[in-house]
Parts: sequence; structure tokens; C-alpha cells
Amino acid sequence: MNESPRVAGNIIRRMEMRFVNPILKSPYALILPALAICVCFSVIPALMAFRNSFFSVDYVAGVDRFAGMANYRSIFTDGAFIQVFRNTVVFTFFSAAFGIPLAVLTAVFLNSNSPLCNFTQGVVFTPHVISFVSVSTLWTFMMDPQFGILNYALGLLGIRPLMWLLGENTSLPSIIIVSVWKTLGYNVLIVVSALQTIPREVYESAMLDRSGPVRTFFHITLPMISPFFVFLITTCVAQTLNTFDLVRLMTGGGPKNSSNLMVYWIYETGYLHFQVGKAMAGAVIFLFFVGAVSLLNFALTSRRAYYQ
Repeated sequence: MNESPRVAGNIIRRMEMRFVNPILKSPYALILPALAICVCFSVIPALMAFRNSFFSVDYVAGVDRFAGMANYRSIFTDGAFIQVFRNTVVFTFFSAAFGIPLAVLTAVFLNSNSPLCNFTQGVVFTPHVISFVSVSTLWTFMMDPQFGILNYALGLLGIRPLMWLLGENTSLPSIIIVSVWKTLGYNVLIVVSALQTIPREVYESAMLDRSGPVRTFFHITLPMISPFFVFLITTCVAQTLNTFDLVRLMTGGGPKNSSNLMVYWIYETGYLHFQVGKAMAGAVIFLFFVGAVSLLNFALTSRRAYYQ
């Protein structure tokens, strides 16, 4: 009688080893939790947005009716949407065009294990961990047209003050400056990590060949860290395309939509103006645009990446 529980336990363990363990060792079982989260919070909302883009949705009254392509026609004839789309392209391009080269140059100067360089790396990385609320508040005071320190510095140089966040021509460049400053620390950390993977023997060989610093940088350093650029450009473009906090906290999209970006426009149209169908149509267009940009980025950068 005492052997019965032991025999039953052995049978259960054999069944587990025969049926359960192969399932747990399957790669599909390992990715199932991440796949479920992706489906619930990405795929299903995207399908709902695509569906609602063809409907006139009224959440207040609790009704919706089929509108066909009316939402898309409304978007493409809306001058505000065209301006916001153009702002998003300009913001993304200049944020990456200034942010990535600046990060590379900063990382090259900080690529050392000395205490001073390590301390400077920590200081440079600090803005990345600061909340957008703190960053927006800080830069809003600094860009104040009357009492801001930036206009004070321009006055010392003999340059007339700028309106910064309050000017139609300066609001978008202002949030580009803040975006580059905010993401600089993260980009520098990635580039410094890439630089430290380059073997010292490569630089020693370049020194023996009497290669100058500029030639060494362009012919050795950049090709050797090119795989990291694929990741860096991808994350930088994705982050800038989805910028919401800076616009919401610093400019509200103004003045006259001069600093408005796509993500904030979708929020504004859907949740503030209650034009849900139009907002979803804009979200679908933006989804295809982001997908096209991502494919173009991989096509252009992956071919130029040097993998050891």
C-alpha cells in the first residue's frame, strides 16, 4: 500500500517528461507570452483603427455608421494635416541628422576609461533618465522670450532675441533642439559601447601605416561600428516619429500647428475634437508611413554595415 503513491508519482513524472517537457522546450512556447502581448496591444488595436477609419464614430452617442473613404478624403483635403505631416518629416530628419553625428563626435572624445571621461559620460547620459515633464519645464523657462537664459546669451553675442516656442518659424526648431539634447546621452552610450568593441590591434596597425586621425576615423572606426548604426538609426527614427510628450508639454502643437506632429495630431483630433474616424484614418496613414520608412532604413543601412 505504501508503494502506490510512489508509483503514481513516477507515472505522473513520466507523463510530464513525455508530453509537457517537449512543449516547454519548443521555441514557439517560449515566444508565446511576448506574442500574446503583441497581439493584444499592437495587432488588435491596429485592426480596430483600420476598421474605424472607414466609419463615422460617435462614442458619446454610442453609434457608428459606415462612411467609406470620407475620412481619408477629409484628411487629404485638410491643410492642417498636410502641415502636420510635413512637420513630422522635418522633425524626424533633422533630429536624426543632428543627433547621431553629434553623438558620434561626443563618443569619440569620451572613449576612454579615465575617471574624467567616465564622469562626463554619466553627466551626458543624465538627460536620458530625466522625465519629459522635467525636461519640458526646464527648457520652457530657458526659452522664455523675455527672461530665458538663451535669449540672454544671444544678447551678449549681439544677436536679437528669438521667440523660440512662441514663434511660428522657431517653434519646430526649438523642440528639435530639446529632442536632440534629450536623446544625446543614450546615443553616446551606444556609440561608446561600439567603439570599445574595436580591437586595439587595428589602431596599432593603422599607426604603423602612418594613418592620420581623420583617415583612421573614416576608414576604420566608422566601418567597424557600422552594425551599431543600423540599430541607432532605427531607434532614433522610431523614437522621433512617435514624439508626443514634447509637443503636449511645451507647445501644444502651436502656434498655428507650426510645431504639431502626427502622434499629437491623432490624439488631438480623436480625443479633443471627437473626430474618431478621421483620427483613425490618420493613424492608418501614419502606420504605413512608419513601415515604409523602416523598410527604407533597413534597405539603406544594412547593406553598408560591416559585420565581422
